[in-house]
Amino acid sequence: MLDPAASLPSRILSAEETRWSVERAWPVPGKPTMLAVEVTAFEAPEDAGTSTSSAAGAAPRAAASRRARRAGCFRVEHHRGAARPSEHLDLFPPDTDPELPALRQAAQGGLVIAHEPGLRAVVRHRDGSDETYTVVLPAGRATELLDGMRRAQAFSGPFRLPRLISHDDSTATFQALTGASLHRPQRIGAQAWETAWDQSLDAWSTAIQHPGELPASAPVHGAATEIRRLQRWEALVRPYLVGAELFHASVMAACDALASIPERRMVPAHRQLRDEDLLYSPELGPALVKVSNAGWAHPALDLGGLLACAKWNELRGLWDAPRRAVVFGLINDAAYRNGVAGDALEAYERAALLRLSAQFTFSPGLADAAEALRASLIQSEYWR
Repeated sequence: MLDPAASLPSRILSAEETRWSVERAWPVPGKPTMLAVEVTAFEAPEDAGTSTSSAAGAAPRAAASRRARRAGCFRVEHHRGAARPSEHLDLFPPDTDPELPALRQAAQGGLVIAHEPGLRAVVRHRDGSDETYTVVLPAGRATELLDGMRRAQAFSGPFRLPRLISHDDSTATFQALTGASLHRPQRIGAQAWETAWDQSLDAWSTAIQHPGELPASAPVHGAATEIRRLQRWEALVRPYLVGAELFHASVMAACDALASIPERRMVPAHRQLRDEDLLYSPELGPALVKVSNAGWAHPALDLGGLLACAKWNELRGLWDAPRRAVVFGLINDAAYRNGVAGDALEAYERAALLRLSAQFTFSPGLADAAEALRASLIQSEYWR
């Protein structure tokens, strides 16, 4: 349960004489009354277009995804005697970020479609049928992204990968890949859904069977790394929860389960694989994006993460139960074919679910779903 005094933003905030929809938010370490935020100009549902969806709220959010992202910070001020603290939204000027000086030029003629303040922005450019994406990073950080892209060649062949067009020390521009995201089943179609996932998991299986294509010096994401990542998110969300000790106990149990998994076999891994990182084209087959974190990991890391995403997508209303069941079956089949033990798959899936419940606590549109997920995980741990 969220602490009523938690400094979390409302879904709609005002700034610059405009109403803004808070799309994503992130905690700022050491500043419990502040969050980094990504927003879009708010459109009421009746103004968001005529498209419809069976998932509640999907139509306005789909329209919002086509609007430019702004970034900045959310903060609260507590006033003596006031029933509620006052909320403040401070935004960077459009297409700017003090930690991303290259953003202004990169955004010229394009649309900022993602912006995590101080860390990363993505700009989409369209010229007729030609579409490119430019990733903007802090000065000097593009080298890390390019190194990751080279490691990701371990997935090339089974998957289509982004093609680099140009780069400098803080930006990298890629040609758009043909295909629909497996995050949105309505873009795939009911009949192609199983085929798309089956081919994507076959591609993953093929890629992990050729570890010689990944340098031995690539980062290793073992259980210890996953434990640190989970513990970091638990610490960040702790001040915002009532009964935080129950969530802490669930996290510690998940860490113990991860630590007990043998790590005799490491394979090429995306290391942050989500359903939205998989694209599918009936003509061209599967593609993989956001691959710059590629490295070595237990094979249960990527598969467990995909299982967690499928569960989360059903809970938040993006997927229906039959589609989720198809994905569950195919992932479990892939795990069996690749010798991934059931306890390892369960441990990495549970760690990913706990992490998702923490991450999305900070985003007001998904905070209720995150709380429901967290409650179900705590309850299932209690009854084990």
